[in-house]
Amino acid sequence: MQLPHPLARLAGCCWLARHVAKTRVFLSGELPFTYRLALGSRIGVDGYFFRHFGLNKNEILTAIRTRPDDAAVAEWFLAQPGVTPDRIAAWNDLVPLLGTKGQPAYLTRRIVTLFLYPKALRQPVDSIVAAIAQDENLPLPQS
Repeated sequence: MQLPHPLARLAGCCWLARHVAKTRVFLSGELPFTYRLALGSRIGVDGYFFRHFGLNKNEILTAIRTRPDDAAVAEWFLAQPGVTPDRIAAWNDLVPLLGTKGQPAYLTRRIVTLFLYPKALRQPVDSIVAAIAQDENLPLPQS
């Protein structure tokens, strides 16, 4: 399974491309267990994403399930009341910082690394995006 990089954009928004792809794999019944644990988790990137844009897990799941392709999901996403160019820009600035010291999800990253990102135990990284990228052999974000 190859998912988009956490910083890949759909509708100009980081994480959306990854979340859509991950959800489509989930809906096919082929999402690995550890990814199912994190899908839509309130304490993971999905949870921060949902809160930032005023979305909930069920409505985005329905949007992805009922739209035939990423372009249709992007159109739906951009039509949501909590999605504005300024909110997208703020989110895109926040995502690479999630899990870094002094930023949201710092404690989460420290805890879930033990279970979800084993490569980060041997070669520590400083953010959730970096842990995901490292674990999936994707390019690490620039610091």
